Parts: sequence; structure tokens; C-alpha cells
Amino acid sequence: MLDAEYEIFSYKDTYLQEVQLHHHDFYEVYFFISGNVKYLIEGNVYRLQPGDIVVINSNQLHQPIFEDHNKPYERIVLWIDKRFIESLCTTDTNLARCFEDENLKNRNVLTLPLEDRQNVKLTFMKLLQCKGEDNFGSDIDYKIYMTEILLVLNRLQIQTERNFVQTKIETKNNTLIQSIITFIEEHIDEEIPLETLTKEFYISKYYLSREFKKHTGTTIHRYSIQKKLIAAKELILQGKN
Repeated sequence: MLDAEYEIFSYKDTYLQEVQLHHHDFYEVYFFISGNVKYLIEGNVYRLQPGDIVVINSNQLHQPIFEDHNKPYERIVLWIDKRFIESLCTTDTNLARCFEDENLKNRNVLTLPLEDRQNVKLTFMKLLQCKGEDNFGSDIDYKIYMTEILLVLNRLQIQTERNFVQTKIETKNNTLIQSIITFIEEHIDEEIPLETLTKEFYISKYYLSREFKKHTGTTIHRYSIQKKLIAAKELILQGKN
């Protein structure tokens, strides 16, 4: 978990090393500014455009894929503790909805209208400036900016769902891989040998292993282990054995 209510960083890099598939114990918001980058999230590949916002739950495995190391890769990354969001919610408004909604599985990337991008970026910059400040009202400012960002994300996600906006998934959403991922999640407390999956989906070991690695960036075994670790962490945080 985070040691603070939130952390926010601004990066501009070139020649980045490959980032392995990973997850966090907190929510992540990723405001993309520039670069030639794809984002892999739970078997879906999104090609990012300037102004896109990536919303990632704590149980989602993800990794950026750098296609052009010479082009500056600029982004703002915001990590948010779940308990902090809970403190900002009201009985009528669940600000964590954009991270927890079932539709998030295929809608991790939200596209801001062109006219709103600069204002949202400005809010992120204001939140960045709050770090380390000790001015009058600074203990309130960051909550205002955080609430504003979360409201934008939730409203944008709701609007996207209502208007059936096409997702930014670049590769065809491989129904086989998504079915396997769902099967693993539904049997997370069991051992799932490769033979079980080949029988369940009527495919060969070679084809299954190749396609899964192609679409998720990792092996079935490693994916299953990582998902089990995520589930175990969630249970521990709930006070369970």
C-alpha cells in the first residue's frame, strides 16, 4: 500500500528499459502527453494518443510497450490509496466507480474531448504543485484537485458507456484469451494445470501457450501466480487468513 494518501509524478524520458507486466496495491491514473506507446492491460492492447487517460484497478496486470525510444515519452502518473478515495466519497457519489466498474475491463483508456484536455492537464499540474507546499489552505487544495480529477474520470466513463463509444483496443479482442483469463479468475483458489485449459477450450498446449503470451505479454503459469498473489493480498487487507 501507499505510505501516503496519494503520490503524483511527472516524467519525460527517452530510451526507457522494458517494463515487466506488474500490478499495484493502489489505483493508478495515467495521463498521457506524448510518445509512441502502447499499453497492455489484461490481454488488451491500447495505442495511446495525447490526452488519453488510463485508469487501472489494483487487480489488473499491465505494462507499457515502447515502440519508439527516440520520441520523448511524457506522462503524469497518479497513484491513489483506496482509503483516501473512500474519504472523498459521499452517500450519493462513489468516486471509486471508475476503478471498480465491471465495464472497466475493456475500457481502461478514456479519451478526453479536445476542449477539455488543457483544463484537465492544468488540474493535474496543480495537484503536482501541492506536493510539499505548506501554504494557507494547502491541506484542502489537494483534496479539491483530486476530487475534480475523479469527477472528470467518472463522468467521462459514464458518458462513454451511455454512448457506446468504441474502445481503443488495437488488436482484435481475442475472445479465446479473454475466456481463459475469466476462467483463471473464476478458479483462482484452485490449481490450474495447462492440461485443464487445453481440455476446457479444446486447443493444443503449443497454440494455447503461444497465443496467451502474444496477447498478455506473459506465460499462463506466471499470469496465474500473479493473480493468486493479488487475490491473497486482497484477502489479507480484509483481515482474513
